[in-house]
Formats: sequence, C-alpha cells, structure tokens
Amino acid sequence: MSSTMTESSVSVGSRASSGVGAATRTLARVEAVRLLRHPAVLAAFALYVAQWAYSGYSGNDRYPVLHDEDRYTQLPLMLIAAGTLLAANLAALRSYRHNTDAMFDLMVLPPWRRTWALLLALLPVTVVSAVLAGTRIAYAAAQDAAVGSPSVTELATGPLVVLLSGAIGVVAARVVRSVVAAPLTLAALGIVTVAAALTPRSDARWWGLVGIEDETVPPLPTALMHRPVSWHLLYLAALVMLVAAVAVLRAGGRSTAFRVTAGVALLAVLGTGFAQQGGLPDEVREARTAAENAPSSQQVCVERDGIDYCAFPEFTDRSRQWAEVTAGVLDRVPESARDERYAVRQHVFLSTVDAGVVPPLPVARWAADDRAAGTPGAVPVGTDWGTHSDQAGDHMLGFAGSFAHRVVTGEASADAGSQVICRARGVITLWLAVRATDETQEAYESLVGRSFGGLSLNAFDAAAGFSVNAREQDLVRTLLTRPDAEVTAKVKRSWTELTAPDTTTDEAAALLDVPAPPTAREGEEGQCA
Repeated sequence: MSSTMTESSVSVGSRASSGVGAATRTLARVEAVRLLRHPAVLAAFALYVAQWAYSGYSGNDRYPVLHDEDRYTQLPLMLIAAGTLLAANLAALRSYRHNTDAMFDLMVLPPWRRTWALLLALLPVTVVSAVLAGTRIAYAAAQDAAVGSPSVTELATGPLVVLLSGAIGVVAARVVRSVVAAPLTLAALGIVTVAAALTPRSDARWWGLVGIEDETVPPLPTALMHRPVSWHLLYLAALVMLVAAVAVLRAGGRSTAFRVTAGVALLAVLGTGFAQQGGLPDEVREARTAAENAPSSQQVCVERDGIDYCAFPEFTDRSRQWAEVTAGVLDRVPESARDERYAVRQHVFLSTVDAGVVPPLPVARWAADDRAAGTPGAVPVGTDWGTHSDQAGDHMLGFAGSFAHRVVTGEASADAGSQVICRARGVITLWLAVRATDETQEAYESLVGRSFGGLSLNAFDAAAGFSVNAREQDLVRTLLTRPDAEVTAKVKRSWTELTAPDTTTDEAAALLDVPAPPTAREGEEGQCA
C-alpha cells in the first residue's frame, strides 16, 4: 500500500512539474509576443530601418569592406537593445504598476518562474535582431564593389547585446521596483558606450557592450587587424548568464543550480573580461610593420588593360574601381602617353601622430619594394575609397592625382616631402584627376568647399603628397565649364607643350583657348616642382 502511495505521489509530482514547465513556456510565448509588439521595441525597429535606409540613400554602402561592415551592424542594433531594455523592464514591473501582485501570488507560477519566463521571452527579439544583422551584411555583400569577408563572431555580437540588454531590464525591475530604473540604467550604458567611442585604442573599451574602433582610420587587411571579438562574445554570453541568474535569485529562485550558475558566470565574466586586455600581439605588430614598409610580399597582382594592380588579398576586387580612374585619365591623353607600362600598388600607412606631427610616408622603402617586385614607379593607393566621407573622397581624388601626375611627368608621384605642381603641368594633372570619373569630380567639389587657395591632393593622411596652386586651380575651374570632348581634343593636340616643365600657366591657357586666370596674389604661390 505504501508502495502504491509512493508511486502515486511521484506521478502527481511529475505531472505538477510538467504542468508548471508548460505554464512557464506558455507565459514566455505570450510575453514574447507582447515584447515584439511593445511601442518601445516597434519604435526601435522603425529607427533601425530608417537609419539603414538613410545609409543606403546617402551612398554610404556603395563600397563596403565586409570585414568592417560586420562590426558596423553592432551599433545600429543598440537602438533595438535600448527598446528591448525598456520594454522588458516594464513587463517585469507590470503587476507592480497595476497593483496586481497579490493576484499573481495566487497563480500556479511562483515569482521566479515568471521571471524565468520573461527572460525566455527575450529570445524571439534576439532572433529578429540576428536576422536584421544577417540581412544587412548580405545586402552589403551583394554590392558590386564589395570586398573582404564578414566574421560570424562580429555579426553575433549585436544580437547578443540585445539579449543582454533585455536581461538587464528584467534584473533592474527585480532590484528596484520603479519605472525610473530602466531609463537610468539605459543612460549609464549609453555613457559607457560613448566613453568607449572616445577611447577607441584603449583595451578598456572591451569591458563595455561593443568594441568601437577609430573609424577615421582607413580599412585594414584582416591580417593586420586585432579585435579580441571571440573573447568579447564569450564575455557577453557570461554576462547574460550572470544577469539572468541574479534576476531569478532576486525573484526567489533559491535553488542550488541558480546559485552555482551565478558563481560560475561571475568567474567567466572576470576571466573573459581580462582575456580581452592583452593588447596588440607581437605577431600583428610585426605584420603591420612589414605591410607598411614592404607590402609586395603580402599582395596579389592582377592585370587590367595593360596595367598591373597589386593589392592585399581582400582588396583585390577593388582594382576594378582603380581601373575606372586610370582609364578615365588615359582616355584623355594621346596614344603616346599610354604606351608606358603603368602599375598601381596598395599601401597602408599606420604611423601614429607623435607630438602633433604627422610623419612622412616611407616612400624610399616603397620605391625599393616596387623595384624588387618588378613594378618600378608604381602609383600608391590606399584602402579607403568612395565619396561616403570627406576622407575617403580626398584619398580617391589623391590617387587620381597621383596617377595623372605619373602620366603627365613620367615620374613617380610620391615624394619624401610635400611639393607644389604648378604651371601647365599642374593644370593638366589636376584637370585629368578631376575628370577621371564622376566620383572624382564629386570629391573635387567637396574638397574645394573645404579648402582655401590651392588644393592638396593626398592619397594618405600623411605629411607628403602634392598640391596645386590657386592660379592653376582657377584655370582648371574654367576648363570644367567647357565641354569635356572639346578640352580633351585640345589637350591631346598640345600634349607635348602642356606637359613640358617650363610651360607657364598663361601659355597653357592660350593652348587650351581659355582666358588666363588673374595673376596670383602674394602668398598664393608655392615652390613649384
């Protein structure tokens, strides 16, 4: 008889446990639907889509570097993370706000079970965030000018931040029973994120939600990058476990399993957090030095229309855009100027600013590396490209100017110090660079609006390159108002005279049949090369 009673008790206990588990899952499903429909979450989704649409409309996604775009998916998801935190907090405080705590105490689910259901309800919005991140990187990868490959670990970071933020909203409700807790928590997380953005080279930023980089630095090949993103993903996962365990414990879940989970998660947070603080590894530092001074050994070369384009493996496809610029220059010069063998080589310039002085480019080492690689006089080009930012546009126009200078003078454009290209050579160099493509002309118009007097054309952020004086620029502005075919025909017809080093700006204007610009004012002329 006692055996029968024992079996009956086990059966009843099993059915009760199963029923509580089913009720928890049902509540989680209901709360998940409520969360997805919450105004804060819907507003966050709307802002995310609006930001994405604006980015596409403004042309920011035209030349994506996928191993940078993967981390760019993280910050926009912070909008959804913020909405999820607020909505999850309000859901956890619902019974308190409506004064129905006593009624909930009569239900089959204890408070810790209801808290667990609220945590499970965060999974669908996390999945939606992952789908958005995946869709966004797929859209970027579908662009014709995309280069590089995305990292799954980077893509997973944003959705995990959404999950963590929702869990923080739940635990905040269990610690402080007030609706002001969530906005204050959100503000604190925002301050941490902004502080990380202001210190993009500090390892301390990895203690936050996302590891923000200095986005003013041009893209790097993956072999030269260092982001401990795998450790950071584990760090975020450990934080999710810790926050979830604390929320359940605060709600009355006193089982040993939750206590052990909280302890293990805390140790994991500390361990993975400190693992992110290793600094730049020696092998990456050495690879950067080699890539900056002698990149040919790390690059792949392709030939397009008789020109060799050498680039780091991830950027090989960028040679198509470089070829558009070189073709735009060569189409406007006589056949004799196209006979020479030209080459283009990609470079990275990683030297940091020291005491407010930007160091010059290591052009002597670059020239030696080009000769050793069989591409003497190669025109340097960087990793930045496009008109989505002033910096990228300046670098693109700088490359067009460097290549035009190579065609006009027959000499390598890089120089250990800045130089001014003036007289007729300066006019033709700048005109060829501007007219190369529609985008180089767009970049030129942008640069003119930010310049006074002459123009500096630099493919890198360094104390090197060349510039064109204001008088030569004035003549180019006049040429840009004339039909392109008309000016091209005159340039080809008078090419020898226009590219002679002693042909003056006035003589160039006469050869091109346009009015000569006004005489230069004092201080507007530089030392001519």
